[in-house]
Amino acid sequence: MATDRPTRRRLLRSVAGIGIGVGIGGCIETGTQSENEPSGSDTGRSTTPGSQATRSTTTTADPTATEGTTSEDTTRAKSDATGESPSPNTETTSAASAERGAYTVGMYTDLYFDPIGLFVEPGTTVSFELVSGVHSATAYHPDNQGALDQRIPSGAPSWNTGRFGEEGAFRNVTFETSGTHDYYCIPHKQLGMVGRIVVGEPGGPATESPNPDGELPDSERILEEGSIPYEEFRASGR
Repeated sequence: MATDRPTRRRLLRSVAGIGIGVGIGGCIETGTQSENEPSGSDTGRSTTPGSQATRSTTTTADPTATEGTTSEDTTRAKSDATGESPSPNTETTSAASAERGAYTVGMYTDLYFDPIGLFVEPGTTVSFELVSGVHSATAYHPDNQGALDQRIPSGAPSWNTGRFGEEGAFRNVTFETSGTHDYYCIPHKQLGMVGRIVVGEPGGPATESPNPDGELPDSERILEEGSIPYEEFRASGR
């Protein structure tokens, strides 16, 4: 009498058929998920043919930039406001590039300008050289950070070398307006790092009252001697 018991061969064929069906179903399901998966901007991933998924980077515009202003312009504006960059009236140079001015004023770690007093004729260019530390040479003008009053002649343009710390680098300022020009170092103003340049002849707000941040040579002495070294001024006290 015949039996319905399946043979071993028939059983193996059935198992193989089930395995193939599951495999095909899995492929179809995976393909559908890939099509419905959120885009790379939502998942933080992007895919390229023949490569593994890599994280995408999202770049946003500078929040302070406005129409007609590039990121570079915005950075420069921020730097000018904090004294990091030179003003338009200042020529930025380095020891290996542009020409030095007729005179050089050094800026030192011990928080002084040397010479502390200098006489020049109108139209003279002065180089402010970074000898050591990080400093600026900045006119007492309301446009500049930390200048509470004006101590350069009326009508003279504001100037500021900006802070810099590359030893041997210098920044040039050309003085056109006659009178007494007081200036300071932005980060060290309250510590008395100030200087004075007389252009042509003494005059202006700086001659009307003592400098509030530090001692400086009299304008008349600068006119008479031409250049007053810092150490000499410290010894004489005037």
